[in-house]
Amino acid sequence: MKKQERLTVVRAFSKEYKRTSKKQKGVLLERLVQTTGYSRKHLMDILSQFPKAKRIRRKRVSKYLFVIKYLRKLWAISNYACGQRLAPMIPSYLAALRRHKELTVTKEERKLLCSISHATIDRLLKHERKRINLKGRSRTKPGTLLKHQIPIRTFADWNEKQPGFLEIDTVHHCGDSLRGDYVHTLDTTDVFTGWNECRAFMGKSERNTVEALEHIKQNKLPFPMLGIDFDTGGEFVNYHLIRYSDRNKISYTRAREGKKNDQNYIEQQNYSVVRRFVGYQRLDTPEQLQMLNQMYDLLSDYQNFFQPVMRLKEKVRNGTKVTRRYDKPKTAYQRVLADKRITQEAKKKLRERYSTLNPKRLLLKITSLGKKLSKR
Repeated sequence: MKKQERLTVVRAFSKEYKRTSKKQKGVLLERLVQTTGYSRKHLMDILSQFPKAKRIRRKRVSKYLFVIKYLRKLWAISNYACGQRLAPMIPSYLAALRRHKELTVTKEERKLLCSISHATIDRLLKHERKRINLKGRSRTKPGTLLKHQIPIRTFADWNEKQPGFLEIDTVHHCGDSLRGDYVHTLDTTDVFTGWNECRAFMGKSERNTVEALEHIKQNKLPFPMLGIDFDTGGEFVNYHLIRYSDRNKISYTRAREGKKNDQNYIEQQNYSVVRRFVGYQRLDTPEQLQMLNQMYDLLSDYQNFFQPVMRLKEKVRNGTKVTRRYDKPKTAYQRVLADKRITQEAKKKLRERYSTLNPKRLLLKITSLGKKLSKR
């Protein structure tokens, strides 16, 4: 008996084998062993496999393919955000672009774009999501003068439910060489709202660091600065910053040395805001410093008004499994408007500012300045 004939016989008895009792299965196996010459073990394996159900794949054209070109534009304007962050911002992007006559869609196209899920966005754009991940170097040198006099705060200690408590850090634009003076960026982010501000300055002196922090406090934040948390770098752990904080009634804490997760909010912003737009090249001229601060003014509007942020609501540990739950992605601007402790005057200024902003033009200006910085 040929192999194909044997399989035909086995296939003919497969349904009967699955339905019968254990005793009857043994009788059936003995008959098939004599007929086909297969062993009992092999017959048990192939009898359980027949009949094989054929999987029918139905090809259906996705209805969202009709708006894929608009989705790509919105994705680019969002600076290639993931689906979870992009989906809730699509209505805001469409409204802002329509207000500035940058993009016009029909009612049907708008309905499709606003109804698309974050999983569908990621699936439609997965072939275009090729990013280059650059790795930089840490230039933080610990300051030991006041380290033991400044209280430590870890990630688990952030329990303030109001805006005004910031994590701060410096980003070095030294390239491959630490020689001479070069530009530094003071990066700040509010833990509660996600409001992000940056300020560039030359050198790494204590005085310049405090001046940059004062500029952000006076001119950039829509709420008072109540507290700052920093790493153990010498630009922060010094009497100059401590006196400034005491004078302005700002509480201060520090992270543990070598524990970057203690400052996870600002560490994420160091890459997603500063490194992503500025890069890792060396910046050491007054012209580059001026251009970088111009870029940060534009980035302030782009990040805070048009880039949604997800905040951790709950973290549950069950044995080795950790379940994290996040709130709905919102921009820092939306979180500030929803907070009742911020004055109506500040909210009014923010609304007026928002009505004048064009996310597409902002991103084009930011990337243009980034190219000029690279050329210089």
